[in-house]
Amino acid sequence: MRARIGALLTFLMVLSTLAAPASATGSTEPPGKRVRGVPGTVELSADPDLAAWQRLQFGMFIHWGIYSELGGVWQDKPVTSGYSEQIQMWANIDEADYREVASRFQPDRFDPAAICGLAKRAGMRYVVITSKHHDGFSMFDTATTDYDVVDATAYGRDPLKRLADECRRQGLGFGFYFSLVDWHQGHEFDGGNNNPIPPSMEPVIEGQLRELMTNYGPISEVWFDMSSPTVAQSEKFVDIVRELQPRAAVNSRVWNNAGDFRTLGDNEIPSVPLEGTWQTPASVYHETWGYRSWQVRDDLPGKIRDLVVGLTSVRARGGNYLLNIGPRGDGSVVEFEADVLRGIGDWLGRHPGAVLGASATRFGGQPWGEVTVNGTDLFLHVTEWPESGELVLPGLATRVRGVTEDGRRGALDWRRSGDDLVIDLPDRPHDPVLPVLRVSLGGELRVIPAGTARGSDAWPLAELEQGYSYADTGSYPSTRRTVVRQTGHLLSDRGGRVVVAATGTATDPATRYRVEVGGRHRIVTGAELTGGTVGPFTVPANQVTPVTITLADPAHQGQALGLSTGALLVARADRVAGWVQAPAQLETGATTALAVHVTNTSRTPVTGTIGVRAPAGWTTGQAVAFADLAPGQSSTARIPVTVPAGADLGPVALTAALTGDGRPVTASALTEVVAPNVAAGKPASQISTAWDGVPQRAVDGNTAGDYLVDQSSSHTAEPSHQAWWQVDLAGQYPVDTVEIWNRTDCCTERLADYWLIVSPTPITTDSLTEALATPGATAIHQPGTAGRPTVVDLDGATGRYVRVQLESATNPLSLTEVVVRAAT
Repeated sequence: MRARIGALLTFLMVLSTLAAPASATGSTEPPGKRVRGVPGTVELSADPDLAAWQRLQFGMFIHWGIYSELGGVWQDKPVTSGYSEQIQMWANIDEADYREVASRFQPDRFDPAAICGLAKRAGMRYVVITSKHHDGFSMFDTATTDYDVVDATAYGRDPLKRLADECRRQGLGFGFYFSLVDWHQGHEFDGGNNNPIPPSMEPVIEGQLRELMTNYGPISEVWFDMSSPTVAQSEKFVDIVRELQPRAAVNSRVWNNAGDFRTLGDNEIPSVPLEGTWQTPASVYHETWGYRSWQVRDDLPGKIRDLVVGLTSVRARGGNYLLNIGPRGDGSVVEFEADVLRGIGDWLGRHPGAVLGASATRFGGQPWGEVTVNGTDLFLHVTEWPESGELVLPGLATRVRGVTEDGRRGALDWRRSGDDLVIDLPDRPHDPVLPVLRVSLGGELRVIPAGTARGSDAWPLAELEQGYSYADTGSYPSTRRTVVRQTGHLLSDRGGRVVVAATGTATDPATRYRVEVGGRHRIVTGAELTGGTVGPFTVPANQVTPVTITLADPAHQGQALGLSTGALLVARADRVAGWVQAPAQLETGATTALAVHVTNTSRTPVTGTIGVRAPAGWTTGQAVAFADLAPGQSSTARIPVTVPAGADLGPVALTAALTGDGRPVTASALTEVVAPNVAAGKPASQISTAWDGVPQRAVDGNTAGDYLVDQSSSHTAEPSHQAWWQVDLAGQYPVDTVEIWNRTDCCTERLADYWLIVSPTPITTDSLTEALATPGATAIHQPGTAGRPTVVDLDGATGRYVRVQLESATNPLSLTEVVVRAAT
């Protein structure tokens, strides 16, 4: 099978390059000086209070209220719509009947000491409990209403006071969930829970917040939820917390970007690197948070593993993990949930320091799992044991002392291959839940990021690392993912003075940006950044230097950068640099207009031409002249390049051709020649359609993948049994590869454990078993989560119909793009 070419758009210098370190075998470091990478640990917030909240890392969420007494059942029938904590809405229960449920609420088995002990047994460091959910029933003693646990139930006590006191005794942090939706105070039932807050409701909210922030000791976290407050209301609610509990962290669901940390979607593991402080709320069952008596509870080992993977993935990416339990109405913890938490605690106990107390790293998610670091110990959490018997950790710059499998005696063999660490694995892992490899480092963790440009005189940085966050305009549906940072990396074989030039546009030319090269920075406007060079800066030799652009004065951590940057060029001062900006792939038989830039970093105007040099047999347009290009300015030409239909597939270098005065230096772009995409625009279908996610979106050429922003993904109904999507290629083709593109926003874990089926005959069944049995079909199982993309080799299997189908009996199927590369 054809090997995929990684790190496309990594720029190679024509005039001067640094050779990668040679491959070395054996469990020792090769001799010679290693490149000094960038720090590999994700640092905590500079705000000491938020850093203290981040160090909590893993907490217990508790959804418990009057709804728990019902357990998801109304009038002797299970209520299958919605979450069970919202049963009053989904079963349309009037308040008189709901009050009758409250009158019999008697949680005699509520045991704060046992709950705190269970949390600690699981490794949790704080507890957050629902003080009031959407039903408006207060589970604490309040003077604002008699609709509370002290006045309206036979219990007659404040259980949250008992829990807060016990958390303090056992050394756990304590926090409150507080719903801004309140059906008792006048909100109508709304399936989206996006009700605005009328002024008449504000005094009750303010009074209850003051009670919660005053009567329960130190508060670690305040977890607001839903509604659509105004900016003034959001700020008012946060100000109350700040006044009375200045060290408490407030979540983003107070809305209007007024919180301290961003709450992600339910059970969401981010598919992209997130900046700042954030948290994933997770549930033992995705179907509900409050107690549901008829909930299916099975496969305890599988559930423990799923949640250990969730905890590890979130922690490895820098977030806090808040895992929910839903006690019964009598206050008792469901035995299955307690067993799950104890199982998580047992795993954490077998791997001390691997998650709790460890830090996130810049490695991000790997095809085989996750990476954390604790001091000079690097922990590799292997969620997918490689069938090849080798595990590859790319871009490790720190020297390695040794590798072991955590919990198993004996060292593992390892070797260096360039910048990569390659570990020889045993046939099967030691830990049945989630195996962990421990890499002992010879110093601080440092890494060489993917896409690091190597050279001597100029470094085009086209493979920019994006830092993401979220912003909203006052509600859950208005939340959008934002780009808040762009970083490129360069490696020089000799130090010197350089300047930075950026292509692209700023939304507001007056916006102030911070441009940082290494440890030095300059503040410039958007117009200055995209209209000339910034600098000078100094880069050291034989050391990776980051080049980062952020907002100089962000209003909040999720404020969008507002900068469309095509690429960055870092070049030595007093040179004229020509460079090609190429896409990741070029299809055979196609013509593409490439952006070719010239930047003048010298002290005098220059005149000349800029063009493209391509492989023999390719067709390129004529060079474009530029005249009197002023110092610090850039000029861009669009040069058409045609790839012959019979061109060899694989990587090629395209080089800028620069003529004229000055001290010229030119650079190449590495791109990949691929077969045509025969699925583009072809008829597509799927088992069902939901959220306006029509099947044609998966063959529209848009791989962006942010469903709410660009509507680029298809979507089937949810829940869905073995959901499928397929395309008719309108002809038989020998299929080379199929690219499966996942979403980028949320729910990426759904596109996992799926089958890719290529068939010469129609696939007409909904059944996966029957689809796999289609005459002449080639089927390949993909057990892991789809990437961006996951590339599946078909080795020329002939087919007209291409189907993606899930094994899952509940997950919907959402695809951003399916690309079918085939010989025409």
